[in-house]
Amino acid sequence: MGVPVGLNWGVLAVAVVLAVSLATVSLPVAAPNHPSSAYWFAAVVGVLAFLGSLLGHELGHSWVAGRNDVRVVEITLWLFGGVAKLEGDADNPGAEFRIAAAGPAMSGLLAAVCAGLAWGLDAAEGNTVLVGLLWWLALVNAVLAVSNLLPAFPLDGGRMLRATMWRRSGRKRRATRRSSLIGQVLAGLLSLAGAAVFVWVSKWSGVWTVALGAFLFVAARAEWVASVPQPELMARAVGGLGRELPAPLPPGASVADLERVAAAHPGVPLLTVVDPSGRVASVVVPDAVMRIPPAQRGVVPVTALTEPLWSLPRVHPSEPVEAVLERLGRGRHWRALVTDGSTTGSVLCSEDVERVVELASS
Repeated sequence: MGVPVGLNWGVLAVAVVLAVSLATVSLPVAAPNHPSSAYWFAAVVGVLAFLGSLLGHELGHSWVAGRNDVRVVEITLWLFGGVAKLEGDADNPGAEFRIAAAGPAMSGLLAAVCAGLAWGLDAAEGNTVLVGLLWWLALVNAVLAVSNLLPAFPLDGGRMLRATMWRRSGRKRRATRRSSLIGQVLAGLLSLAGAAVFVWVSKWSGVWTVALGAFLFVAARAEWVASVPQPELMARAVGGLGRELPAPLPPGASVADLERVAAAHPGVPLLTVVDPSGRVASVVVPDAVMRIPPAQRGVVPVTALTEPLWSLPRVHPSEPVEAVLERLGRGRHWRALVTDGSTTGSVLCSEDVERVVELASS
């Protein structure tokens, strides 16, 4: 899939512990009266299959992320499982939910496949060591799926919770802050449960559970701190928020020229057009190209699609975000020219201002 995969040193430690546990405890109990060499061979195969299961979980995230136009930088397998590092977050809560749910879904599928193979091999009276190993892999993948569905951010379940809150509130950072707070609470409860397991059930399981709870608490705390509101941003000048505009189109430009310039500047919200006297007098949105058939774009003048410059609101570069919102409003799709009265080199978009508002009030 074109995604580099790395192994953290902690995985090696876990692999050794799992191999010893499988070869000396789990497999001898599941399939007694076999030579130790059979248990050790199966244990090594089981550990490799376990690493493959972790990779499968992360590849589930990666495949769905790619389907939602989010690039995966790398996958790292480490002490508590794996991490698929994304180039950026999803643009909408639906994509965020699907990407987060893909990992547990893949683990659930792997658990079902291993359980089916174990059942079939057992029915056919196959090798009991292999049957025990397959049941163990089915259990490991089931635990991996269920544990990742815990609503403790940044686990997959916590990300799914954030996506749900994001959809309801429309504020991603607010959803992040709330879900990470829930993650801290659940991580604390998990650590307490691990301490109880350490005292009354199993020291090894208790230590592992406490360590997992501590890791989740630190990760959730970091996300919670990063999403703290920054109300001072409302006083920020809008001059630095504007999107730079390409050079104005000449008065004799065609729609084909507009299409070419728009393709060279993806994401530009509008382009300016000068009049015969050399003054910027009108603007045109790139999507206006779609109103003209391709065969006619080379002959239709761009002025047929323009709007007068005065139709757009104007903001001064030194004007604060709060003042602009009071004048132009929130929740509206608007564009405003950023100008000091003599030059116009950028345009302010409502969605860019909304991002600042989210940072300020999350």
